[in-house]
Amino acid sequence: MKKHYTFSTGEIIEANLEDLKRLLAENQSYLDNYEEVFSSLEDDDYIARGNGFCDRKYSDDFIEGQMEKYEQRIREIKKWIQEG
Repeated sequence: MKKHYTFSTGEIIEANLEDLKRLLAENQSYLDNYEEVFSSLEDDDYIARGNGFCDRKYSDDFIEGQMEKYEQRIREIKKWIQEG
């Protein structure tokens, strides 16, 4: 049975336990990608990757913001899974 969940950003999803597990893995993958990019980013680097990043320079602030966003989403999803 699917339930409604609301992220701290206000985004609402409808999911069951399997959906939450899949969403958790997806968000962890996004976080891993941003962490990898951030750890190798130099001031004049441009990112061209086949995983959603395009041929454009990203600021440290943008990448850090994305990492924080996915860290928060992961915490929320883990909490929902434990409660479920």
